[in-house]
Amino acid sequence: MFDKINEEKAIYERKMRIGFTISIVAFVLFIPAGMSAGPLGGFLMMIPFMGGAIYSGNQSKKIKEISVNFKKEYLEKELVKFFPYSEYKPYDGFKEKEVVYSNLLFERDRYYSEDLIMGNFEGVNFRCSDVKQQDVRKSGKTTKVVTVFHGRFYEFDFHKSFKYDLLLLQPLNFRPFSGFRKIETESIEFNSDLKIYAKDDHEAFYILTPDFMEKIRYLDEKYFDKISFSFKDNKLFIAIDSRKDYFDIKAYKKVDESLIKEYQEEFQDIKDFITILNLNSTLFK
Repeated sequence: MFDKINEEKAIYERKMRIGFTISIVAFVLFIPAGMSAGPLGGFLMMIPFMGGAIYSGNQSKKIKEISVNFKKEYLEKELVKFFPYSEYKPYDGFKEKEVVYSNLLFERDRYYSEDLIMGNFEGVNFRCSDVKQQDVRKSGKTTKVVTVFHGRFYEFDFHKSFKYDLLLLQPLNFRPFSGFRKIETESIEFNSDLKIYAKDDHEAFYILTPDFMEKIRYLDEKYFDKISFSFKDNKLFIAIDSRKDYFDIKAYKKVDESLIKEYQEEFQDIKDFITILNLNSTLFK
C-alpha cells in the first residue's frame, strides 16, 4: 500500500524539483539578462520563472489528489472504528461565520477549511475540521500574507444551554470583547495559564469548578498552550492553533504507518475531549 503511494508521489516530487530549479535559475539570471539585453531580456527571463512555478504548482496539486484519495479510503476506515456512525468530508469544513460565532476567531481576509468530521460519542454530537486564516497586510508597496490561525477547530454539544458566554483564552490572545469582562478564579495557576472572559460571573464559576479547571489545565499543557475554549448557547468550541494540517500527505515526506497513527491519535483526542471534560454527563443540566 505505502510503497505504491510513495512511488507515485516521488514522480511528482521530482517534477516539482525540476520546476523549482527552472524558476531559481531564471531568477538568478534575471538581473544580468536585464543588464545585457535591456527590458526585453528581463521579460524573457520571466517566462521560465513563471512557467517553472506553475509547473511545480501543478505537481503539488497531484500530490494533494493522492492525499485526498488516501484519506477517503484509509481515514474513513479508521474513523468508523472509533465512531461507527460518523461521516468524513475531505473538501468540506466549517464556514467562517461559524468559527467567528464562537468568539475564538475573528473574520480574516482569507479563510480555508477542510477535512470535516461529524459524529457522535456517548450521546455527544461533534464536528471538527482543519481551519486556516490569513491576513493580507500592506505597508507602502509591500504586501505580506500572515497566517493568524492554522490548526484544528472543534464543536461539541453540551448538556446545558448557557445563558451567558464564557471564553478561556491563552494569555497572548487578549482582545477587547464587547460585553465580556476579565475575571479571575481563586486558582493562581489557572489564572496564569488561561485568561477568563465572561458575561456573567455566577455562571462562569458554576462551570469552572476546581475539578473542571484541573482538566482544562491538563489539556492546556497537553496542547502546549495552543488551545482555547468557548462556552456558548449549548455548545463547547475548542480551537488549537497547532500550525499544521492534520491529515494530509505532504511532499518529500515518506508515507508509512505513522500517518495511520496520526489519524488514530486525532480520533482519540476527540474521545478525550468528551470524556475528560465530562461532556457526556448531565451534570450541567
